[in-house]
Amino acid sequence: MDAYDWSPPAPGRIVSGPSALDSLPGLLSELDLARVVLVTSPSMARSPVFAMARERAGDHVVHATVAPHSPMADVRKLRDLAVATGAGGYLALGGSSVIDTVKAAVWLDLGTTRRRSVAIPAMFGGAEVTSRAGVTDEGRKVGIGDERIVPDVVVLDPRVPAALPSRLTHVSVSNALAHCVEGLAGTGRSPLSDAFYLRSLALIRDGVDRVDDRHGALSAFQSAAVLAALPRVRMAAAHAIVHVLAPVLGVPHAVAHGVVCRTVMSYTAPAVPDRHTLIAETLHAPAALDGVTAVLDRLGVPRGLCAAGVDRAQLPLVADALLESGLPGNPRPIGGRDDLLRILERAWTGELPRTW
Repeated sequence: MDAYDWSPPAPGRIVSGPSALDSLPGLLSELDLARVVLVTSPSMARSPVFAMARERAGDHVVHATVAPHSPMADVRKLRDLAVATGAGGYLALGGSSVIDTVKAAVWLDLGTTRRRSVAIPAMFGGAEVTSRAGVTDEGRKVGIGDERIVPDVVVLDPRVPAALPSRLTHVSVSNALAHCVEGLAGTGRSPLSDAFYLRSLALIRDGVDRVDDRHGALSAFQSAAVLAALPRVRMAAAHAIVHVLAPVLGVPHAVAHGVVCRTVMSYTAPAVPDRHTLIAETLHAPAALDGVTAVLDRLGVPRGLCAAGVDRAQLPLVADALLESGLPGNPRPIGGRDDLLRILERAWTGELPRTW
């Protein structure tokens, strides 16, 4: 019998469907939100789905300047806007940076009030259901954690990611894939968390197989992202590397997750053969790494950071930043700077060795 200590997912409500966005007026009314701040990014504000959200948001003001990696300066501006306009909460429309910005703004006010929030994700990072927010403060990644910042309602409507170019949405699925791969091998895993990750992997596989049915594929990816983010399994080296690498080198989070997940998965493989067997079986692949690589290829994720424009000479900066914050835990331990640089070099080239 397996022994484990597992905390259930944070509370919250999820409303999903091909026209879920149409339920927004009723949801805001149930939350007693007479006025909200509609929060999004400049690119999302230009999409047709932004106009759809405005039509359904009731009395609202707009904050459409969210930048990648959720800078704390922008979080404070958002909170100040909510205070100045008397908004009772936030409506987040966009990717993880938008949702984390809202969660951080809620966190800033927890000492005096709790503004409610509704998340309408456009990507597949899963931030909409977690009790953590990743922000950047003076260029450094900072984590915020509190159960009370979890959005009260999540609205999953495939029309939202469909409003964005498919190359962006497909690459974003690597966020969910990385959660699954690392969560299945994580030290805090359990049969309960495995059930979430394996079902998420199956939905990712199905979504990739039916990518020509865009709305059907996007619906599968939306559910996969939520399932992959719900278990509270501590992520390992791949996530730690991405959270430093992405803001330091300016690499899109999803691209970094796809590349680094595959690399660290290769490095970790000897320590978790049984976990890789589960991944291979779920992806209908001869080997776990083959299956993950095939999915990433079909999603359009580059195999190496070099293809994402990363300067090889900057890799030591990432290694040093990781050492400063503490070596990330991993099923196969990372011994020090040399091991980190080996992993980063392989992530840069995209060429994985037969043995490490």
